[in-house]
Amino acid sequence: MAKANTGPKLVLYGPDDRHGATAKRGFKQYVYFVRWYEAGAKRERSTGTGDVREAQQALADFINEQRRAAAAEPACRGPAPADRLTVTDMLGLYLEHHAPHAADPARIGYAIRNLVPWWDGAPVSGITAGACRRYAAESGRAPATVRRELGTLAAAMNWCVTEGYLDRGGVVVLPPVPKDEQRFLTRSEAAKLLWSAWRRRWRWKDGHGGLHTNMHLPMFILIGLYHGARKEAILGLQWQPNTEGGYVDLERGFIDFSPIGRAQTKKRRARVPIAPRLLPWLKVARHTTRQYVVECDGKPVGDVKVGFAATAKAAGLTGVHPHTLRHTCVTWLLRDGLDAWQVGGFVGMSPQTVQQVYGHHAPEFLKGAANASRGRDAGMKTGMRSNAPPSKKSVTA
Repeated sequence: MAKANTGPKLVLYGPDDRHGATAKRGFKQYVYFVRWYEAGAKRERSTGTGDVREAQQALADFINEQRRAAAAEPACRGPAPADRLTVTDMLGLYLEHHAPHAADPARIGYAIRNLVPWWDGAPVSGITAGACRRYAAESGRAPATVRRELGTLAAAMNWCVTEGYLDRGGVVVLPPVPKDEQRFLTRSEAAKLLWSAWRRRWRWKDGHGGLHTNMHLPMFILIGLYHGARKEAILGLQWQPNTEGGYVDLERGFIDFSPIGRAQTKKRRARVPIAPRLLPWLKVARHTTRQYVVECDGKPVGDVKVGFAATAKAAGLTGVHPHTLRHTCVTWLLRDGLDAWQVGGFVGMSPQTVQQVYGHHAPEFLKGAANASRGRDAGMKTGMRSNAPPSKKSVTA
């Protein structure tokens, strides 16, 4: 993740790690460098000496130089021209001022970490369609990952324009949406996964001699299969309304995956009725957990990635990860005959995304168009006059 701005400090490089130095290939002597972070990117400048006193003097001179440059700048500056603000500085502003208040700061940080090395030194005016295509080709990452990263670039640019840091933005072009089919589980594969998770559960004794069964992984899988929520939304579910995660209301029979006060983002979180087949399991979990719906040894579960991977391997399944449960839920709902609006509203996904990514799983809705009469029977059913010539019988009559 790109780091926030920090003050300058001295670091020692050398041919080995003696004297507290960092070993650098090609170095034949010890040299102090001034290191600082600017707009999320690491900067370094050599002092040209290995003497600590001389290096400290060089650091002091550098700090004074920065202060003089800052004092020479106007107190009130308007939006920077696109050819004067670098992409790195733009991303640093976005990371420092917007990301901490976003729904998923870590996701923004990961994207900026990948964006900074490639765009380092380029002005915002250099963000063009051609540059975006070169970035996609040279990054070596999957198209879906590149789309997320360039989406972050576009969001940072639009935010800087809105906040008055930038007068205008460049042009961000995203690669096309991958057409690869999303991996989903068949019902027999889901049964194998659940059985594998159930066999991996373990029992523990509390301080009062009670024996409890830890079933956090089966519970996670069941909620994922029946409601298609994201991993973070499932792990954040509690039994009471809260500001950190969603909650389950067994009395009124619904699940609200959105925390109280959470701003709605593209990663929608739905409030939906509890799936009937999931309800008995939630009632069991209510008697075995304390605060969270998915708990391990009475504590909230931070992540299920490792346990889920081991469970899938034990079940003989490949290419399966926690997000596969979401793909599975959407696919099953479409194959059961629900339309994109119903499915999107239930799992917290836009109907456009449902149709674009998963629509090939439910081609049945096109049968009506294939079998349509194409207007031949419309006039007869509505009493409208047909354009067909009158029959001989009707003329003689």
